[in-house]
Amino acid sequence: MNHKIWSVLAAGAFILSGCAAYLKPAVKPGVKNAKVMDGTYEGNAPAYAVDGEMKLSITFKDNKIVSIETMNAGSTASIYKAIEEKLFPRIIDSQSIHVDNITGATESSIAVKYILQNIINENGGNADEWRIEIPKSTDVVKKEGYDVIVIGLGTSGITSYLSAASNGATVFGMDSAAKIGGNGAMAAGAMAVNPTRQVALNDGNPFVNEEELIQDWLAYTEGDAKEEMIRKFVQESGKTFDWLESNFDFHFGEKMFGFYHTKLWPLWTTYADKSGTDKDTAYINSMNQATALNEKNEYMTELTAQELLKDTDGKVIGVKAVSYDGTTYEIYGKLVILATGGFIGNEEMCQKYTGSVWHTYGMTQCNGAGIQMAQTVGATLINPDVGVSTHIAQVSNMIRADDVSADEKAILTSLLLDTSAVMVDSSGNPFNEKVGKNLAFNAWLAGKEFYTIYSAEEITKMKTSGMSTFNKPTFLSQGGNYEPNTPIPNIESILAIGEKYDNVITAESISELGDKLGIKLAISDVHGKTDGKFYAIKGAAYVYSTSGGLDVDTNFNVLTAEHKPIPNVYAVGNDSMGVLFASGKAYVTYGGAAQGYALTSGRLAGYYAAQNTK
Repeated sequence: MNHKIWSVLAAGAFILSGCAAYLKPAVKPGVKNAKVMDGTYEGNAPAYAVDGEMKLSITFKDNKIVSIETMNAGSTASIYKAIEEKLFPRIIDSQSIHVDNITGATESSIAVKYILQNIINENGGNADEWRIEIPKSTDVVKKEGYDVIVIGLGTSGITSYLSAASNGATVFGMDSAAKIGGNGAMAAGAMAVNPTRQVALNDGNPFVNEEELIQDWLAYTEGDAKEEMIRKFVQESGKTFDWLESNFDFHFGEKMFGFYHTKLWPLWTTYADKSGTDKDTAYINSMNQATALNEKNEYMTELTAQELLKDTDGKVIGVKAVSYDGTTYEIYGKLVILATGGFIGNEEMCQKYTGSVWHTYGMTQCNGAGIQMAQTVGATLINPDVGVSTHIAQVSNMIRADDVSADEKAILTSLLLDTSAVMVDSSGNPFNEKVGKNLAFNAWLAGKEFYTIYSAEEITKMKTSGMSTFNKPTFLSQGGNYEPNTPIPNIESILAIGEKYDNVITAESISELGDKLGIKLAISDVHGKTDGKFYAIKGAAYVYSTSGGLDVDTNFNVLTAEHKPIPNVYAVGNDSMGVLFASGKAYVTYGGAAQGYALTSGRLAGYYAAQNTK
C-alpha cells in the first residue's frame, strides 16, 4: 500500500506549525465495534527526512496492535531512535493513536499515527475508535538538595552538566525532548581558537593571532557585542576542546578549516565520540560519566521546565517541571543554568524580535522558555534581533513524497538557487545584491521567503538547452542529479509539480504575479521581458536557531537591566549568545561560532556555578 499524507494535507502544511491538523479530537474510550482484520500491513508517509518517506509494517491480531516495525525511518537516525524506543511501546501499551507526540520528533510521531490510522480504516476498523484518551498522572514529586540544576540538555546544557559535576557539584539536568543533544547533534562542527592538540599537529604553529581575530570580530559587530565576552570566548574555546578530550568521550578533528570569512582562518573542525561514531554517542557516554561522579547526580528527558521556584524574598531556589506522563516535579537547588536553546520554536518571540516566523530545521522545543523564565526574575535581553542561524536555502514547502523523483526535486531546487536569475525578497524588492554569492547564508535577509522569477522564454529555452549550472544545496539536499546544459524536456511538468506543492506560482504578467504572491513586485521586467507568462519559485531560509538572548557577564550570570548579576541564575548557548553579536546583523562567519560558544559557555558556567555553591 502507498498511503500518501499529501492527499489529505495541503502540500505545504506538513511542517511543525501545522502538522497535527489531520488528527481528529479524541473520543471517549469505548468498545471498538469495527474490527481490524488480523494481518500485517504496510503503510508510508512523509516524515522528517527529505530523501525518503517513513515506511512501517504493523501487525494486528484479535483487534489489537501487536507490533510496529520500521521498514524505512524517513527521519534522522538519532531522532528516530526515540520513536522506536518510546512511541511504538506507548501505542502498543495503550492501544491508542492518541498518545502524545514525542517532543523533538514531532513530525515523525505524526507520520507514525497517520500511517496507523490509514491502516486501521482500510482494513475493517474505524480509527476514531482508537483515539482513546491517555490518563495523565497528578503526582507531585520533590527532589531536593542539588547544587546545580541545568535546564536543557543540548550542547551547552550538556557541557554545563559535565563541568559542574566534574567540579564537585551535585547536578540535576532535564530536557523536554526525548533525547539529549538538541540542535548540537545536527551541527557539523564547532569553532575553537588554537586548541592544543590541533596546534601541536600543525608543527606547534598557532592557526590565528588571537588579538587580530578579536579586533576583526569587534569591527564587524560595530560596538553592539560585549568585548569582554568575545575575548572570553576566543581565549577559552581552545581550552574547551582540550578539556572535553581529556576528561570525556569527545574527539575533535585533527584538521582545522576556514569557513565563510574572507580571511579563511582555520577555526572550525568536526567532532564525535572517541570511537568516531557520532555526537549523540559522545553526549550520552559523557553524560553517563559525569552522572557516575556522584550518586545524587541525575538527568531526565521528556521533562519540561515550566517555572523557576522562588523563596519569599524572590530568590530562585529551584525549578518546577512536568513530565510527559503528567507528573509534576519540584527540583530544589542552589543554582540554575538556563540552556534551553533560544526561541526559534516561539512564533510570537520570533516575530517580535527577528521580524518573521521562520521555516525551521532546528529543534522547535527551543521555544524561549529559559529566556522567559529569567525575565520573571528581572533578567534583561541583549541583541535579541541578531540574524537567525542558517546555512540552508531550499524550496519553501519541502516535497517529501516519494512519488516525485529525486531528479525532479533537484531540478526545481536548482532553479530556485540560481543567483543569476531575478530574485526578490518577501516584500517584493530585488534581492540579488543582498544575496551575493552565498545564498545559503544570506537567505534570511529576505524575510520568511524569497522568490526566484523566470520568464516563459527562459523556461522554454531550458527545454532544449537546459540549465547552465546545477545548484545543489550543501545541506537539506533531496538527492538527485543534473548534468549542466542537458535539455529538460519535462521542465513544465516539474514546475507543475512545484505548483501542486505551493512552491511555484504562475501568472500572465508581472503585476498579476505580485497579486498572487500578495506583495508589490518592485521590478519592471525579468531579464528584459515585460509581458507573457512568468514563474516564481518560492524559497526560504531553513533556520537552526535564534542567536540573541539574555545578557550575561563573564561568569555567565544573567544580568538585570541595571547590569547587576542575578547570582544564582546563569545562561549559556543560544539563550545568551547575543553578547557576541550585533543587532540586526548575521552572526560572524568564521565557522561554527554558535556551536563553539555552546561548548565553551557551558564549560565555564558549570565551573563558576560549582565554585559558587561552595
